[in-house]
Amino acid sequence: MISNKLLESIPSGLAAAAIEAAELIKGATSVAIASHIDADGISAAAIAESALKRQGIRVEIEFFKKLDEDAVKLIKSKGADVAWFTDFGSGSLSKIGSMKAIVSDHHVPETGYGSNARKGQALLSDFSSVVHVNPQSHGISGASELSGAGATFLVALAMNNENARLIHLAILGAVGDLQDQRTRRLEGLNRKLVAYATQAGLIEPVEDIRYFGRETRPIHKLLEYSSDPFVPRISGNEDGAIAFLLELGIELKDGEAWRTWAGLSLEEKHKIITALQDHLLSYKRRPEVIERLVGEVYVLPKEQKGTPVRDAKEFATLLNACGRHGQAQIGLKICEGDRGEFLAQGMTLLRDHRSAISKALTWARGSGIIRLRNIQFFDAGDEIEDTIVGTVAGMLLGSEGADRTAPMVAFAESTEYSEQPKTKASARGTQELVSRGLDLSNAIRTAAEKVGGMGGGHNIAAGATIPSNRRDEFLSALDDIVGSQIIRPLQRRG
Repeated sequence: MISNKLLESIPSGLAAAAIEAAELIKGATSVAIASHIDADGISAAAIAESALKRQGIRVEIEFFKKLDEDAVKLIKSKGADVAWFTDFGSGSLSKIGSMKAIVSDHHVPETGYGSNARKGQALLSDFSSVVHVNPQSHGISGASELSGAGATFLVALAMNNENARLIHLAILGAVGDLQDQRTRRLEGLNRKLVAYATQAGLIEPVEDIRYFGRETRPIHKLLEYSSDPFVPRISGNEDGAIAFLLELGIELKDGEAWRTWAGLSLEEKHKIITALQDHLLSYKRRPEVIERLVGEVYVLPKEQKGTPVRDAKEFATLLNACGRHGQAQIGLKICEGDRGEFLAQGMTLLRDHRSAISKALTWARGSGIIRLRNIQFFDAGDEIEDTIVGTVAGMLLGSEGADRTAPMVAFAESTEYSEQPKTKASARGTQELVSRGLDLSNAIRTAAEKVGGMGGGHNIAAGATIPSNRRDEFLSALDDIVGSQIIRPLQRRG
């Protein structure tokens, strides 16, 4: 049985936490779920709700941009037997306090507990009513080896072996959080999930081009919008992409319909990939850049061909579009199997999301990026929604000609009501910077706390909410902290 095999193959402490959480849930008659609004959070919430419904437990769900005191207060007001926080909560254990709760998360846990607690801080043992299921606490990277949806899946699996059929949602969460980026495939505990999902016929891992839009974008658009790796004269150039394909003898249309990558023959795919590799080589791109063209992609074979829910990367983007535009509940319904009304609404949100991202990128490039000693930043004010400013920061850092020697920090006005104006800060790094010591989770949390804000996340991507009038203090602190983290490459003499 998958539950026994999988739970026995992971660190015993993590398995024990998942089993303890499952037992707590099974003793409840009602559970209130709180989850994050991104693809990982929506996938995690879908896993949790489906598992609870299978147990016959009454459930309510709320989605939040961040887990602050107001969010915790709202969940408490539900009066449920147990609160279940998915894809966040580890960085807010002190806010959850003495609630009877489960946290299934993958973000860096709140600092200051246990033997490292500073004077006046609570010990983790003071929150014994909170069952904490987090890979980070058991030697597993929450940035690359298991997502929030993955941690939530472990709890669901411990509840009932029938929940094994939800495993594809754990893969969606991992892909949505870009956990396949570094090595071009899912690694660590995610790798075990892929193996079981493949065995169950719910996921089909395929070695293929890694560009976004394999199922739904016309092939010339797939190449035009390519960025990792960026292809000179093709990326960002529709005419160049079309000319490139026509030179190879690739038909762009099948009758009146644009052809997509998924609709190409294996021979056509091989021809395009080989030509792209040769093209990049002619521009003297490094081998490690060229090899990023191809990697492991994840197909949902039970879904209809030519739809965004058949490709994990496109499915995750659809969920992000729902959550980032205030409609996480629509994404939840799609995760739970709706392929009618809610999928149609999600597709509309996806079009709006793409348009918003495109406009935001144009604005950010035109406004200029300011370089400090160790970080670079732009402040969008109210020009870019705070829910997508992090996405924009990541895309700018990954674009051709970008300065990748420093993390990108983006600011936007927080849209949440507050007596004091608040600003959302989102930071993105690169794998190379992380390998040299960058830890944005620690850096942004420490800098935010210095100015009366709160923050956290992962070593490569993190976010914070700070008082608007203390932005410059925050920047100065963050610049210093990042500078102290990153090991500078040795300079050659002579």
